[in-house]
Amino acid sequence: MTTHWISTVPRANQRKRFASTALIACLIAGCSAPLPPATMPTAKEQIEMRTAIPLVRSLTPNHRVPVDLEFDVPALPDDPTPPIFIGVRVTGVDPTAVSETADRLISAGVSAELHLERIEPSGAILVGLQRSQRVGVGQQASIPLSADGIAPGLFAFDADGTTMRDAALSVEHAASRELAFGYNNAVRPGRYRLTLRFDRNSEALIAANAQLIVAYAYKGK
Repeated sequence: MTTHWISTVPRANQRKRFASTALIACLIAGCSAPLPPATMPTAKEQIEMRTAIPLVRSLTPNHRVPVDLEFDVPALPDDPTPPIFIGVRVTGVDPTAVSETADRLISAGVSAELHLERIEPSGAILVGLQRSQRVGVGQQASIPLSADGIAPGLFAFDADGTTMRDAALSVEHAASRELAFGYNNAVRPGRYRLTLRFDRNSEALIAANAQLIVAYAYKGK
C-alpha cells in the first residue's frame, strides 16, 4: 500500500499571500482600526455640562479669573417670566454644618462684580439685578445693584426646589444652602451671558467648597 503525503506548505503560503493582499487592499481603501468606545461623562460632569438653568459650576483655585458663562433661561409652565438669581451654594450631609458654613460666607463679606446680558440678534441688552440689604432688625429691603455691578456681599436666598430636583441638582438625604449676589424677579426666556468676577474675601468660597449657581428663585406660596 502506497502512502500519499500531502504537502501543507503551498496552502500556508496561499494563506499568507491572501492576508497580504487583504492588508494592501485595506490600506488602499483607507481602512483604520476601530476606535475605542467613547468615555461616558460621569454624573458630576453631566451636571457641570448643563447649559440651561438651573445650573452649577465648581470653583477652582484660580477662581479670581473672570467667569464668562452663557446659558438659556426657559420659561416655566406657570410663569413666562420667572425670577432667577446668581450666587453660590454649599452642600453636605450634615444640615447643621451646611448652615454654619453658609452663615460664615455671609459674614465673610465675599464680594463680586457681575453683569447679566440678554443676547439678542441686534446685540446684548443689559439686565438689571437687585440685592437684599438689611435695613433694620429682622428687616430686609431690595435695592438695585450699582452701575458697576458690584455686589458687596452674599445674602440668604432659596432656589426653586422643583426645578432643582428635575435637573438632578438636589438629591434626597443631602443638605444644601443657597446664597445670592443678585437676582431679577422677571426674566424673559432666552439666551443670556453672565460675566462675574469674584473680589474681596473670595478665598472663603474655596474653603467652603462652594459652587457657582444660577437658578430659578423660590417664589413661595
